Amino acid sequence: MKPACILVVDDEPSLRILLSRIFVKEGFKVLASANGGEGLETAFKERPDLVILDLNLPDMNGEEVCQKIRQDPAIGTTPVLILTGKTTEGLSARCLNRGADAYLSKPFDVDDILAHVRALLRRANSGVSGQEVLSKGRITIRTGERRVFWKGRRVEALAPKEFDLLCHLVSHAPKVLDKKALALRAWGVPLEQLHVRTLDVHIRRIRRKLGPAAAGCLKTVPSVGFQWIEESELSPLDPSSVR
Repeated sequence: MKPACILVVDDEPSLRILLSRIFVKEGFKVLASANGGEGLETAFKERPDLVILDLNLPDMNGEEVCQKIRQDPAIGTTPVLILTGKTTEGLSARCLNRGADAYLSKPFDVDDILAHVRALLRRANSGVSGQEVLSKGRITIRTGERRVFWKGRRVEALAPKEFDLLCHLVSHAPKVLDKKALALRAWGVPLEQLHVRTLDVHIRRIRRKLGPAAAGCLKTVPSVGFQWIEESELSPLDPSSVR
């Protein structure tokens, strides 16, 4: 089996060398870039399985790099782990809201970063075959390829957390899933550890990418959570499905 490829984007040479040694020892392939532009070029060319990204880069902010990754169809679903020495209040929530999958502060523990990396790679691959298909009404999800189709039209690529949330909701339709369960599913942490709007922001992004018709099937259940309802079951007067 081909080893997973990790791209490290950080302007500190000593940290790039340290992380490369850690990950190579664990059997991963490692690529390294010293700035955001170089990191993006490498990501577009090599399509790594995971990106570890510093925020304080010499040419652009790491948050901008993360957003550019999310906007590109070819690499938009690649897991991104933010690794930074910044400790600004609310920074971790802002990074998650802008598309990052996890956040880890420097200095870090080797076992901790390895646990984060393995968890993100595990979620990205989720152990399903490329042929597995989840279909409910007019939506079709090819879980192995992590692609979503609505009435046969391919939906704009969803970020890893967005895909996990949608897949979980569709697979349990029409069951209402509470916010705590969804947070644990997508982030692996209790809802209380996320910013108060993180889950809502991701749901809003999913609706935008699905388009108006499909977005109506992703219904908000006030004070509880969310559910996926097939198009034929929706009431045209139900406002909760378009929040």
